[in-house]
Amino acid sequence: MTIRRRFLLTPSFARLVRRERDGLRHIEGFFPELQDRSSWVRVEDNRGLLILKTAGPNGEVEDQAEIPLAHAQALLDVCAGTVDYIRTALPIGEDQALVDEVFRPRVLHLVTVEFASEGEARGFRPLEWFGPEVTADPRITNQSIALRGLDEAPEIQLSEAALNSLIDSLDSRFSTQAPMANNRPKAKQAPVTRGEAQTSGDAVKANLNEVEAAMMHEKALQKGKPE
Repeated sequence: MTIRRRFLLTPSFARLVRRERDGLRHIEGFFPELQDRSSWVRVEDNRGLLILKTAGPNGEVEDQAEIPLAHAQALLDVCAGTVDYIRTALPIGEDQALVDEVFRPRVLHLVTVEFASEGEARGFRPLEWFGPEVTADPRITNQSIALRGLDEAPEIQLSEAALNSLIDSLDSRFSTQAPMANNRPKAKQAPVTRGEAQTSGDAVKANLNEVEAAMMHEKALQKGKPE
């Protein structure tokens, strides 16, 4: 069983992560909801998956099976709703942040961290560059967005400290957790979203002015001012 915690993310941070790491396009199509289960099809690059999530005595259990790509694409055509996004994986200490840039049915930016146990999920301290947590918000799941849409995304406050935290993450110059015993189980990794760095820390710093300009633009939009 995989435990997930999900957070909003400011658009400029999501763009910077994708610029510095490999991203992979995902299309997910969801079938109509049932009381105790949900099912959907996912296309990842040239791979098709059929996924079933059921409610069990110990929580939700998710099973997936690989299917021919042509079958997956055909199933997408008959789904009740779809979500189209680019996912970029960014290592953060012993864990991995999955940055999603959703661009259909509406623009939304999210970061997800996956864990192998409830205890590990509870012990995780979100990084400074993460936005507000939306793990418990039923409106901000891929299934809900695909089937019911989302009126508007909450605003995210930007800060210099958050930007510096993201730069540190891209440079891999930090530890996200306090020292723990060596037998601590590692978080489960997403199998198809492992990105490798494309540029060095110097290249990240070279983009700093560009990101700061984007941050100032977003702040101005949040205050209702022109650029």
